Order: sequence, then structure tokens, then C-alpha cells
Amino acid sequence: MSKGKSCLLVALSLVSVTAFAAKERSIRVQNTVRVGYDDNIYQSSNKQDSGFITDIINVSGKLTFSSRSDMLLYWQPEFRYRMDADPTFVTFQDLYARFNHAVSQRTFLQISDRFRYQEKEGQAGGGHSNQNYLENDLMGALDYTVSALSQIRVGAGYEFRKWDDERYGQGIGNNDYDEIRADGSFLREFIPNRTTGLVGVNYVDLTHDGSRGGFDSTAIYGGIDQNFNPNVIGNARLGYSFSNVENSLGTSSDTSAPYVQAGLEVNPTARTSFTGTLGYSLYRSENSVYNAQDRFNLLLGIRHDLTGKISLSSSIGYTVSLYDADYARLGGVVVGDAQDEYATFNLRASYKINRNNFVDAGYQFNKRSSDSVLLNEYDRNIVDIGWRLRL
Repeated sequence: MSKGKSCLLVALSLVSVTAFAAKERSIRVQNTVRVGYDDNIYQSSNKQDSGFITDIINVSGKLTFSSRSDMLLYWQPEFRYRMDADPTFVTFQDLYARFNHAVSQRTFLQISDRFRYQEKEGQAGGGHSNQNYLENDLMGALDYTVSALSQIRVGAGYEFRKWDDERYGQGIGNNDYDEIRADGSFLREFIPNRTTGLVGVNYVDLTHDGSRGGFDSTAIYGGIDQNFNPNVIGNARLGYSFSNVENSLGTSSDTSAPYVQAGLEVNPTARTSFTGTLGYSLYRSENSVYNAQDRFNLLLGIRHDLTGKISLSSSIGYTVSLYDADYARLGGVVVGDAQDEYATFNLRASYKINRNNFVDAGYQFNKRSSDSVLLNEYDRNIVDIGWRLRL
């Protein structure tokens, strides 16, 4: 049995056991069937198009064990048939569970795990038919209330990724990786229910398979969470990351850089919402050529209910990845600097037939461009129409 199937069976078994142990259960089920067309099924500069039919099942819920403990669950298997692709039939998984427990009146524990099996996408697009991957992200966090205005948070996590294609994951690519994370922060509420300041530190250690190398980073930052009014919420983090990137020869390069994160949520009416996030930091590479990147990302989203039956949602994303020559995985080989850009646009409309049935349609556009001949360029258009049943 493959490692991916084993991890999924273990995750589903744990969810089943905890579900039966719960005193109260609130479960919601939704099924979506879509028919569509993808003009670049492999996300490659050499386009291969295909029609597809996909069935997406969504199961979510809350399990309550006691007045102090509960669990949130989310499971989304997808079954996709592609007329002109190899393989024609593929399945994907997205399973998430989060356990919340009040240890005491001052201490709150949270443990989460997310298992995903999905296709290569975005800046990782490379034109191969079998580069799907399994990813598991386990995290734990502990919140301690020091006083009515102060709080301490500490956490740690472990993530791994394993690709189906062993040559890409473990052979010449060495793209399989393990990542360890740890963080801590101190929060102080300056204006009750409005303004919270914080200082913190994040640590990341990523190691690729084989002797490829990886990077480690320690970011020290300060920030603020601000409720401007009931309809506008914002947050910002600003700091500095002390980092080292190691290549396949074991040589390390100092790659320290600024650390920036910010977000804004605006809800002008009950029918309209806007969200926006941006960030800049050292991040893992999305290709086999470099071990890390300086990444700037921007995401804007909007949702609006035109009527009680018709709703629209749209998002625009833009990512710029800067690859310094010192980030190259091959020590002693001159690769040079590179810039990689990825843009995406999504638009979806939904019509409510009745309480349980919906018809929706969507369009997605992706474009990746680079100034390096070593990185893949492509553009992609996907259109679909579907029926959604909510139980």
C-alpha cells in the first residue's frame, strides 16, 4: 500500500473513532457535479486541452465532546474524469480536523491536521501528467491568558510533501521535503475589542530529499490587529528574517530579508464583502532549480449577493518570486538570478433554485512567466458549469 493511501486510511480512522465518541454532532453534506473544459490540462508551454467531468463531495461538521472540548471536521474527496488526459481518471483528497480543548480557564489547546492529495499547480506547473503530490500538515498551539489584556501563544508544526513521480520527488528532482516550524508571540490589548499589539518570532527549517539542501529562517516581528469598526478589520506584521539557504554541496549563504504580512476585511453591507492580503518573506522554492525564494504575494477577493438567489464571487492573485543565484540548489554551478511571476483570476456565479439545489458557472485564468529559460512558462483557461446539492 502506498504512503498516501496509508496516511488517508489512518486519518479517516481517527476521524471515525472521534465521531462516534462525540456527545453532539452537527454534520453538513454537499455534492457538486461540474462539466468543463481545460485548455492546458498539464500546465505546460506545450498546451494539451481536455474536457472534464468532476464530482466533488464536501462533508463538514462539528463534534462536541464536552463543555470544554470540541472538534471541527472537513473532508472533500474529488473524482475527476478527463477525456483527453493521461490518466483519464484521477481522485483527490482534502481532509482537515481541528481539536479544541480548554485545559483550564486560562489555557487553551488547539491541535490540527490537514491531509491533501492534489495535482501540481501554480508556479509548480511543469508539463508532466503524473506529478500529483501528497501533503500532510500537523500543527499544535497553546494559548495562555496572562491577564484580562495580555496573552501568550506558542506553537509548533511538522509538514511533509511526497510526489507520485519518484524521479521528480526523490531522484533527479529531490522535490520531496520535510518542514519543521515553531512560533511564539505575546499579545497586549491596548483598546478593548479594538486594538491589539503583538511581538513574536517564527522559525522554519525545510530540508529537501537527498543531498539537495534546503533553508532555515528565524523571523522576529511586531504587529497590530485593528477593528476599525464592526465592518472593517485589519492586521499587519513587520519584521526581519535571519535566514540561510544551503545547496547540494553543503554550502550556506546568508539570505536575511524583511518580513511583511498584512490583511484587510471589509463588509460594507450584509450582501457584500471584500478581502485583501499581501506578504513578503523568504519561502520554499516552487521548482527544482532553487532551494528558496523571496516571495511577494497579493490576493484580492470580493463576494456580492445580487439578489436572494444570485451571488457572484471573484478573486485576483499575483505572486512575484525572486530567485537569487545563492539560492540555487547546485553548488558550484552558475545559474544566475531569476524572476518568476504568477497571476490568477477567478470568477464564479451561483443561482439558488431552492433551499437545497444550486446551479453555478465559473471561469479561471492562470498565467506564469519568467525571465529564466530554466523555469516553465504557460497560460491556462478553465470554464465549467455545474449543479450543487446541499443537504
